[in-house]
Amino acid sequence: MFVLRIWFFLQGQVLVRVEGEDDERLLNLAVSRGIYLWDVHWREGRLYFRVGSRGFLRLRPLVRACGLRLHILCKGGLPFVLRRLRRRQALLIGGAFFLLALYAWAGCLWAVEIKGSRNPAQAERLAELLVEKGVNRGVLKERIDLAGIEHEVLARFPDLAWARAYFTGTKFRLEVVPKLLPPPAEGPGHLVAKRSGVVLDVFVLTGTARTEKGATVRAGDVLISGEQGGRPVAARGRVRARVWYEAYREGRPEEVRLVRTGHTAQARLVRALNREYLLAGPAAAPFERYEVETRVKSAFSWRNLRVPVEIIERTYHELKEERRLLTAEESARRLGAQALADLKRNLAEGAEVVKVEEKVLSAPEDNLTRVRVRIETVEDIAERVPYYPLPREGGPSIGGKEGKTDNGRQQ
Repeated sequence: MFVLRIWFFLQGQVLVRVEGEDDERLLNLAVSRGIYLWDVHWREGRLYFRVGSRGFLRLRPLVRACGLRLHILCKGGLPFVLRRLRRRQALLIGGAFFLLALYAWAGCLWAVEIKGSRNPAQAERLAELLVEKGVNRGVLKERIDLAGIEHEVLARFPDLAWARAYFTGTKFRLEVVPKLLPPPAEGPGHLVAKRSGVVLDVFVLTGTARTEKGATVRAGDVLISGEQGGRPVAARGRVRARVWYEAYREGRPEEVRLVRTGHTAQARLVRALNREYLLAGPAAAPFERYEVETRVKSAFSWRNLRVPVEIIERTYHELKEERRLLTAEESARRLGAQALADLKRNLAEGAEVVKVEEKVLSAPEDNLTRVRVRIETVEDIAERVPYYPLPREGGPSIGGKEGKTDNGRQQ
């Protein structure tokens, strides 16, 4: 059936209506002559069917012999489409011009992307190199030497290990991979406390421990010295300690928030070549306080082919302040949560919070709520500080610059 539909589309087909009383005889004669009819049905006492354009010519003598009349209701298929196009040459020329323009547009470059560069300055220099090599919007893709760009990138940027230039539709992409350089050799150095606390454990890889479990240390005290066997070394290890942090917050027992009033304004814009053009609606938000909801739609996209034109819908929602009085408990809870969030935000990486204490300092009759939050953490407090060994007369070098003894005093 599918093959027959294709065949009759190429040949052309018509939908006809038969008027007269001897329509069944017409069907029998058509079948006996080998004329293929389909979609045969009666509606309101009249016969309807479809027939190919060649079968329609053979059917006309049979209609006259039966004393019937045929009315063509619809014509379809390739011959009729071509006939209509010949009558509308302007439409045909316009369609051909559109296809040629689309083909030419698809052969040009409309977007440039650089991936893999973690250094903004390096990414900017890569973009300048691409401009030098002729990678610009609107240029024909066939004029861009991909292999030459890859070679030039690796030649100018010795810190890159790999580069690949390729196209995805109308977009040019340059992917780079930086070299993984070995870490620089460490010179002699101490591990000192970066904040005060009570030591929980000391783990030494190289160097000499200058503190022990249960000791109270202050910021700057030497924890592991960079000396081992009378020789200067780079101290390495871990010193975990209990550390305390404190934060204070105060505020009025009320909550101010912005809520939508229900009034909105909508603007429609079109973005092309990084420029926006207003189609309808306000150019700016007509409200003093507002929030914006933006929806972006691509004008046309097919597979990797994207037209650099976007339709933007911006909805401005008017906002108003809404105040609500809080109870003393609600106000203290809100300020305590803010203080705790600030403390956690500034914690060192890997710090573990083991205890949280919250204390309300204000009285119920005060206009302000005052809260103090104190947290206890367990964290590694050691940080490396380089030092420069001083030569010793008649012997090897010893550690020398601003080291501290195990009691925390300067040497």
